[in-house]
Amino acid sequence: METHDRVSTGVPGLDTLLGGGLLSGGVYLVMGRPGTGKTTLGNQACFTHVSAGRRAVYVTLLAETHARMLRNLTSMAFFKPEAIGTQIAYVGAYLVLRERRLSGLLALLRRVMADEKPTLLVLDGLTTAAALGEPEAALKEFVAELQVLSDMSRCTTIVLANMNAVNAAGAEHSMVDGMIELTLDRNAQRAVREIEVLKFRGGDHFLGRHDLEITRDGIVVRPRTEQLLAKRTEVGQATHYRRISTGVTQLDEMLDGGLLASSTTLLLGFSGSGKTLLATQFLDAGCKRNEPGLYFGFYETPERLLETAEKLDIPLRAHVESSALQIMWQPALRFGLDQLAERLLADVTTRKVKRVVIDGIDGFRQGAAYPERTIRFVTALANELRSLDVTVMITEETQKLFGPEVEVRIPGLSALVDNIILLEYLDVASELKRLLSVVKTRGSAHDANVRELRITSKGIEIESDATTATEILLGTYRAGRDPGRSRGT
Repeated sequence: METHDRVSTGVPGLDTLLGGGLLSGGVYLVMGRPGTGKTTLGNQACFTHVSAGRRAVYVTLLAETHARMLRNLTSMAFFKPEAIGTQIAYVGAYLVLRERRLSGLLALLRRVMADEKPTLLVLDGLTTAAALGEPEAALKEFVAELQVLSDMSRCTTIVLANMNAVNAAGAEHSMVDGMIELTLDRNAQRAVREIEVLKFRGGDHFLGRHDLEITRDGIVVRPRTEQLLAKRTEVGQATHYRRISTGVTQLDEMLDGGLLASSTTLLLGFSGSGKTLLATQFLDAGCKRNEPGLYFGFYETPERLLETAEKLDIPLRAHVESSALQIMWQPALRFGLDQLAERLLADVTTRKVKRVVIDGIDGFRQGAAYPERTIRFVTALANELRSLDVTVMITEETQKLFGPEVEVRIPGLSALVDNIILLEYLDVASELKRLLSVVKTRGSAHDANVRELRITSKGIEIESDATTATEILLGTYRAGRDPGRSRGT
């Protein structure tokens, strides 16, 4: 779509990076090595452009036939064969370039533009001219003439080239109105496709590399969550001093009446300490108060979570069936960071969610192509959820069963969150005892005493005072275990 002299690239995420799309009449260089998606992007731009009733021309300087190129696009959702020859003209210009050089190509483009009157031109394979021996001066003159032609006809031009930013140092490259690079790299975890806007005249744009994916819908670009949210998240939001129940009465008492609304709480503990169960009770309490919830997990499958809740008489399944609760499970490495944020925030905004549990925050770190980015991502996500008045619980597994040190695998996480609740084990006379303590609350008083935590057939129970926890810590606890209690998972 065209907005204030903007022309869509056909890729909404790329339009976002460009601040609304390409400028009408501009010339833009899209570069990348073979296999990075340039041809798909060029064709997607054409088919999307003509879907609004306009015309486009796709000129190829490659030896590959149009039939072969188009055959590879037939599975893409944007591909509409009826547009070919009626709204999109495909022109082969390799022989013209080889025999008549750049001057002949420019003459051909003038005739095509006059005949077809397109508002979008894609020129695929400009590096072929250099391969045929055209000097840099001729390339510079060709780009200058192409700019004049594009501007006079108000036709936006996308030039596709097999090169990278290192190669694009010639004078002709500096003359274009924008430069976009597509890359395909491999790191220790996965192959990563990315896109970067290196230059864009006449408008603000997102800097740095952003995720790119080739799907059945075509090219999908996901702007980095940190940058995207920085432009829209409301800063300096008022603190919400109303209290939110955790679903465990004794814990609410320790928190001076519950969690502050819109806060972020970290549940930290070893595997099996009760983190997921406590988070489940938090969601259950919200649903019963007409506060829609979202369970966003990485390790517990939805059915297993529901079955565990049923054994403890927690009606999660009923909440799911009534749409008060959504359970979203993300298998390891299926989604990148920005797609995870997209999924989470889409549900929050669509259902007006008020409580979110992120079960296994390390799943974000594992989904990151660059793990050092994780804390910036989580910070942006937490700030956005706060601005939406969402109260968040995050679970994180510590590497220690018991001890005074708070260990997290994402550096900076403990400083980011508003509250930290620590769940621990202690072996007393060959019996594991669970303890809970509130390590930190921001903007609120709390009970700093350690309490004994028990997982019963009705869920989590916490002792009303620190007496039994003190005895456990002193190693003098002798009371027998109630055989009716479950040790939980």
